[in-house]
Amino acid sequence: MILRTAFLVAILTSGLMVLSAEDSIPGVFTSAQAEAGRADYGRTCERCHTPSLLGRNGAENELPPLSSLSADDQKFIGHHGYVFVPPLAGETFLDRWGDKTAAELIARFQITVDDPFFGFENITEETTVNITAYVLQANGAKSGSQPLTRETGDVVNAVTR
Repeated sequence: MILRTAFLVAILTSGLMVLSAEDSIPGVFTSAQAEAGRADYGRTCERCHTPSLLGRNGAENELPPLSSLSADDQKFIGHHGYVFVPPLAGETFLDRWGDKTAAELIARFQITVDDPFFGFENITEETTVNITAYVLQANGAKSGSQPLTRETGDVVNAVTR
């Protein structure tokens, strides 16, 4: 009986240690960065990637409606002959970006915001970092006291799961 009790205590203790370790994953962005990123996303990326960050696949209920976007945006979104904008949240996004670092994600977002085709205005490098913080948060990452930077080497899956 003592052996069974000791075994049960050991199992419960190891489970608590795993839960504690998950809670102790340090945040790679601040809550202020994620909040600023949410606002920046809303005035830039949201028009194509949608408020849900789930992208577009041509469903009739996607918001904002494709018809409400500029002719250039509509042409770009449908340039493959079908409507598609990749998701910035969820399993498909994490399958694609999960093994990459936060710095690599920031760099990819920077390529998009620097593209003159999109006509983004008042986008600074800080804006891109903040949008990345918001995207990480939308995928389950927790904020902390450490700010996200262009050099943040944490792997996306390590901070989002």
